[in-house]
Amino acid sequence: KSERVSSRGQEERSYRRPSSEPGRAGRARWRPPAGVAYVFSQEYIETCDSLSKVPNRASMVHSLIEAYGLLNQMRDQASGFCYVNDAVLGILKLREKYDRVLYVDVDLHHGDGVEEAFSFTSKVMTVSFHKFSPGFFPGTGDVTNIGLCKGRWYTVNVPLEDGIQDDRYYQIFNRQCHGTMLKWNVRAHFNPDAVVMQLGADTMAGDPMCSFNMTPLGVAKCLRHVLQWRLPTLLLGGGGYNLANTARCWTHLTAVLLGQNLASEIPDHEFFTEYGPDYSLEISPSCRPDRNDGKHLDQVVATIKRNLRNVV
Repeated sequence: KSERVSSRGQEERSYRRPSSEPGRAGRARWRPPAGVAYVFSQEYIETCDSLSKVPNRASMVHSLIEAYGLLNQMRDQASGFCYVNDAVLGILKLREKYDRVLYVDVDLHHGDGVEEAFSFTSKVMTVSFHKFSPGFFPGTGDVTNIGLCKGRWYTVNVPLEDGIQDDRYYQIFNRQCHGTMLKWNVRAHFNPDAVVMQLGADTMAGDPMCSFNMTPLGVAKCLRHVLQWRLPTLLLGGGGYNLANTARCWTHLTAVLLGQNLASEIPDHEFFTEYGPDYSLEISPSCRPDRNDGKHLDQVVATIKRNLRNVV
């Protein structure tokens, strides 16, 4: 069952389903372009669907390593490694019960597919922290991209440069600007009823993207900040191209979610040798320099604060 975002004329765009589905008569069946086949697991979509129905509980969907987070899917094409947008499907399912859904994306790449899907609605706010640099995929996500029509002001982009580490990243995520925290501004102005958070691991030090210089501890701080809101929250995996570090990151985040403390040593298992030479759960930052200019980041935060004043 292929699905596709409906026309931009609607306030909130949704995914089209085959016309043969009960209750969906009269809707056109979407077909991929000739010669293009999109292959994915119906079980995968049904799992996302079932997890999004659990009220007042945080759940994590671990994407298959080969599929990554699937966040860049556009309404009529695959993009990057992505061909099914699990984030959009989860948000749409949550919207059946909750009026306003906040999407928070801490993947290295801009969440362009999710942003594009909800850029015309005021019912979903998308907040993306990502690398924004000439020639870097997907090339979108400037701070000036704020949504369209009824969705104007409900798109928040935080563009970053190479080399950022845990402390500065979290300061931006939760920094104080004239006495008010950025993310608390987002929550206070938008007042979401539920949250979807995409936890990409391609921000980790040692990732082949060679961009950010973070560790699971930094992402975990952001996760704890969102979880303390005590809202229904759906957590998704994301990008990650160093497979061992991706596993390290998501293992640490799962432990945070469950309130468990894990031993540093990697236990013996089938892929134990992939975690050498230290065989430790921790990831150490490299000597990569931080290219983020403090004054520019202050300007980005100030711009977002001004934009959020228009959210109603």
